[in-house]
Amino acid sequence: MNNLPVRWCAIGDSFTYLNDHLDETGYRLRRGYLSRTLDKLPEYPLELINIGINGSSFRDWITQPIPEADIYTVLLGTNDWHQGHPVGNENDLKKRNADTILGALGILVDHIRRVSPDVPIIGGNPVERADFVYLLDPFNNAQGSYAPENGVWLEDLSRDILSAYAALGVEALDLWSLSGFTQDKLVLFKRVRRNGGYEDLPYPDYIGIPFDPGKDEYPYPPQAVSLTYDGLHPSDEGAEILAELFAEHFRRILENKKGL
Repeated sequence: MNNLPVRWCAIGDSFTYLNDHLDETGYRLRRGYLSRTLDKLPEYPLELINIGINGSSFRDWITQPIPEADIYTVLLGTNDWHQGHPVGNENDLKKRNADTILGALGILVDHIRRVSPDVPIIGGNPVERADFVYLLDPFNNAQGSYAPENGVWLEDLSRDILSAYAALGVEALDLWSLSGFTQDKLVLFKRVRRNGGYEDLPYPDYIGIPFDPGKDEYPYPPQAVSLTYDGLHPSDEGAEILAELFAEHFRRILENKKGL
């Protein structure tokens, strides 16, 4: 491998987008997982191109322009699940059925390979999520993955996404299994209003207690932060874990490129 910069294009949703928009986290996130991945690979001349789109799903990327790069990462799927997109099956993946999550995933991979043939792609799958409440707009909120959305469990979708990547020859990174993003570690507690006052309840005690965004306090004060700062998006601790996992795959790929 020569000394020319290795262009890394990061494709993803808010997890990726927020790396360069820390103000939208209220600076609860001080350094995102992309920047932390670069920190762990100082021996490689990586040049980051972050094209993450906040709130995006696989189908949103079908027509998005993709720049040329030497390595790509893709981290999508949690919004597909929340938005209720049909998962599809192996046949939908083969036929690139854009109306399904797996078909849209296949189209995205094809799109990347048309722009930059034969370059490595690392595909990560979604991790667990607690009840999400957006720090800057509490009316933007969603239930956690401890229950299904539209009859689909996020764990099942995450496994299907991983299998689809493997079938397409993409370097599959099992974040669901390896990251430790489990319900009891996503937040330390959720602040809920009941019996005329507020209580700080850990998982699963807060499940089923309604949240009123127009009246209730924000449920995740700084003391509640654990692997996420808002029930969904990685905190510095969570971002560090994701970065370590991505860096491990990068290191293996880049070592294999040496001398080529």
